[in-house]
Amino acid sequence: MTARNTIPRRRPEWLAPAVLILPAFAVVFTIAAYSAFSLLQLSTVKLTFGEPFRNAETVGLQNYQWLLTNQHSTFWATLRVTVTYLLGTLIPELLLGFAIALLLNRKMRGNSLFTAVLVIPIVLMPSMVGLIGRLYFSYDGLVNYFFDILTGIRHNWYGKDLALLAVILVDVWEWTPFFILILLAGLQTLPVEPFEAARVDGASRWQSFTLITLPLMLPLVLTTLILRFMDVLRLFDVIFVMFAGGPGTTTTTLPLYVYRTTLVQRDVGRGSAASVMLIVIIVSLTVILIKARERIKFEA
Repeated sequence: MTARNTIPRRRPEWLAPAVLILPAFAVVFTIAAYSAFSLLQLSTVKLTFGEPFRNAETVGLQNYQWLLTNQHSTFWATLRVTVTYLLGTLIPELLLGFAIALLLNRKMRGNSLFTAVLVIPIVLMPSMVGLIGRLYFSYDGLVNYFFDILTGIRHNWYGKDLALLAVILVDVWEWTPFFILILLAGLQTLPVEPFEAARVDGASRWQSFTLITLPLMLPLVLTTLILRFMDVLRLFDVIFVMFAGGPGTTTTTLPLYVYRTTLVQRDVGRGSAASVMLIVIIVSLTVILIKARERIKFEA
């Protein structure tokens, strides 16, 4: 008998990476799934913070109904504050970040030093950023000092009219460098050939920007927006250190609303229901942005 030559089976290329990733994925998925299940369970009970879970009274969807329909609920007001804060930070950060990245995307002295300085606000601890903002926007702070010099007027940034604006300005100062660094890296990796061809054809800088730079950068812009969008919706520490959600509910975003409901009012059920709704909002809007990014990337 002759030995039959057998060709060894070739393992799929995805098998080795999958085996390496599987343990970490299993741990993360298990923790996330258990946390989500516990949160959903807590959102359907009436329970005071600090009491054992055996004292919980099942109320079904009453917590959600109270948040959405009760006249004493401030959920919708908090949602409006969150949307205002989201748009007031993301739009200026994107526009300023893109503009400064375009300015830095050229050969000039001190470019690397300036880029390194931009990282400083990002690496600061959020609590420190909140303290800096609280000091700068105090009545005798640095912001009012310059307002006094230029206009002779000092503003009460701790009042209901300007507190949210103060928090937005601090966030713009802290996170505009995030857009600058990522978009600058994207600009530096763009191919040179389309710009040279446009220059030969007599295209202006504005035409090169709108017809070449912007379409090529749009997928990266949306990716950066998605990352920052998810971060803004869960931001807690800077606002808490500056104003703790006050005065009243002026700077109370959804994460601070969850904190106030759960730990200050000690209502675990309603706080958990608000947490579930916050997660649903983040996931839903993130999926929409990701689909928009994929569509734009496919069309490009």
